[in-house]
Amino acid sequence: MTKTNIIILLCLCVAIVFTACRPKNQEETDYSNNDPMTYTTSIIADTILADIRDKSDLIPISEDFLEDFLEKINEYEGKHITIASKVPVEWGISCVERLPEGRELWLLRSFDREWAYLVITSGFGTQRILDQVPVALNLALQDNDVLETEIWETYRESDGSFVVHKNYEWIKNLDTNATQSDLSEYQRKSYFVDRYSINDLCRFECTEVNDSVPEYSAVVFFYNDNVKPEEWDETVEMLQAFCEDRSVFYEEVKTGFADVAIHDFTLNEVLRVDMQPYIQGLPAGMVMFKKGETPKAVRFGSFERMQIEIKRYFKMLSL
Repeated sequence: MTKTNIIILLCLCVAIVFTACRPKNQEETDYSNNDPMTYTTSIIADTILADIRDKSDLIPISEDFLEDFLEKINEYEGKHITIASKVPVEWGISCVERLPEGRELWLLRSFDREWAYLVITSGFGTQRILDQVPVALNLALQDNDVLETEIWETYRESDGSFVVHKNYEWIKNLDTNATQSDLSEYQRKSYFVDRYSINDLCRFECTEVNDSVPEYSAVVFFYNDNVKPEEWDETVEMLQAFCEDRSVFYEEVKTGFADVAIHDFTLNEVLRVDMQPYIQGLPAGMVMFKKGETPKAVRFGSFERMQIEIKRYFKMLSL
């Protein structure tokens, strides 16, 4: 073997050793970046609830995806969450549904099962978020004598859109010496319905279903157990005339408080309400309703006092 051949052989050996000793983590990192998540696809259920008893397995998500998701947690249209609750930091995929053009719809749930979000991603394995929206909640917050609860439930319509029913309630414990002349001071409720559809750009479009209900102002006069207070007829008749002059609808009921129909002045039904939460402990009085406002109950009294309550609630200019 010549001297030249020996030199060439030594160079080849050095090259082989150098290649074999190259760090493996570089190869593994490149592979992991190109290795997509493995999961099966199905159809997201027509009913989405936040069931804290749910023990089903969740598909893990990457740290980068979780960071992006949490960063956008409040970036959505429609009525936002009322309770000031801390957002969970542990989430997983409950279901994946295929969308047109390779996009995907993920149903994400928090590990404690109190939260659920729908997330539109750019496609299999990419984990890039296009849009997201909360669709189910089961939250409760106790602070001294106040209890807040917020329950969101979602139902899917035949056209594929998601209708989210958003219920919130605030309840304060009654003091032993307090009266119940105004129950609204101890209980507040709100109810919104938002419909989310997916547009051609694979983004959520929100429509507030409450918008289909026209603006209304109404007073329901009531008395319990068929015991009509003295001066009821005269007082209520004057209050009804006062309401009509100011385009405030009115009804008078003595039974069926769980389902009261409110009509306009041409007898068209405007809405139905459950008065029971507002009239507990009140033998007679009125409940005032206005779209977007918390109803208020007032105990029956003199014409002057009830007239002032109506003016205050509906924010009439002159008292």
